[in-house]
Amino acid sequence: MSFLKISNLSKKYANQPESAVTNVSFECNEGEFIAIVGENGSGKSTLLKLINGLIEPDQGSVFLENKKVKGPSENLVPGHPDINLLFQEFNLFPKHTVKENITYQLRYFSKDAQDERLNELIKVCKLEGLENKLPSELSGGQHQRVALARAMSDRPKLLLMDEPFSNLDVMLKDQIKIQVLDHLRKEGQTLIFITHDLGDALSLADRIMIMRAGQIVQLDVPEKIYEKPVDEYSAYLFGKVNIFDAENFFQSTGITGCKPTKSKISIRPEHFSITKDDKGDFKATVERIYYRGDSYEVVATVKNEITIRINTRKKNIFPGNEIMVKLIKSKIHFVD
Repeated sequence: MSFLKISNLSKKYANQPESAVTNVSFECNEGEFIAIVGENGSGKSTLLKLINGLIEPDQGSVFLENKKVKGPSENLVPGHPDINLLFQEFNLFPKHTVKENITYQLRYFSKDAQDERLNELIKVCKLEGLENKLPSELSGGQHQRVALARAMSDRPKLLLMDEPFSNLDVMLKDQIKIQVLDHLRKEGQTLIFITHDLGDALSLADRIMIMRAGQIVQLDVPEKIYEKPVDEYSAYLFGKVNIFDAENFFQSTGITGCKPTKSKISIRPEHFSITKDDKGDFKATVERIYYRGDSYEVVATVKNEITIRINTRKKNIFPGNEIMVKLIKSKIHFVD
């Protein structure tokens, strides 16, 4: 039995020409972290609202622990009691203190239970000293940390978060992000979160869902998403990538032994390396060099026919230099 099962979910808003979500189906295991990524307007936020029962689907269903999540037409108060959704807008109670906002979900718990959970979340979200402040006295990053603590407070069966770390202060972002997600892991929390930080998606999620135009393009483990994207959109979404016409690439480089299965090739810049003449696969001429902090990005041409991007830590490479390039052939990936 699936913990969360989404079947053929679709939603079109009356004022929009295209559907926000179209025929989306997937399952989520208990305790799993799924990151949702995609361009703006791809249906990510709408999907979370559908899962939580906040808006009515045009078709399809959501089941949590084999029980249907009902939409507004079947619920006097929209939403599901065992699902918490952290909105981008935070929605804190303006006339209530930080402490009161966090413990609101715990109002039916004993005073001791409230205090214990409050103290725990204050530490996890680094809110020490802010307990008695009103939202109007907080910064944007502090607002987000309070909203995070409130969403976590009653340990929902399913936690949905829309850009949960986007407004955090730069100096605290990584520390709080790790603390919060480690805490959720320890509690066995099931989490689905939207993020535009692709590094977060790759490093923090068990699986990544790529959405485009209201549909799931790819849903897989981070390694597969990065190394084996299903198309150009998915490849470019996760950083620098070389996309070549397959026939042209093999003719230009002279590389053999790979039978094209699709018309294009995807190769990440780190899968090329600059090496000695007798160890390389083909020659290239350096056109431009960009310093990236921990490495250099070298842009080079091969026989004036294709342009490649290479990540390297080698220094003393200059425009006009002829270099020998080696490719990890197992990293050649064919895409549509």
